Amino acid sequence: MQSRKEKSHPPSPMEFGSMPLDPIYAWGIVLEPVETLIERTSDFIEQLARETYERGEEFGDEELEQRFLAFFDRLVQEGTLTRLPDADPAMGRRILGPRRWLRAQRIRINRLVAYWREHGGPA
Repeated sequence: MQSRKEKSHPPSPMEFGSMPLDPIYAWGIVLEPVETLIERTSDFIEQLARETYERGEEFGDEELEQRFLAFFDRLVQEGTLTRLPDADPAMGRRILGPRRWLRAQRIRINRLVAYWREHGGPA
């Protein structure tokens, strides 16, 4: 089995554990189709990682939250996703809540950045 260091490609955000990418767990936002949501959110995390790598500093909590919320709104406006009525916010907060959800995404971003620093940058 290859170690992470020997891999020829960076890990995808989905490889970083089971913390949900779905915003229902942070803000109670219900978006469908879920498969598209997960794929596009994973791509967006990679984009945020590239920005973090290039500027050399992390996003603050407020900026990261604004970026994700704007991203989800944009996908709905483009017709890529459909927003259904929001779930009870208490449901998502019991599981993760906004701060823990954002922290999980920051971990994904930072792991990609660390990989790129070790392997000469993003492809």
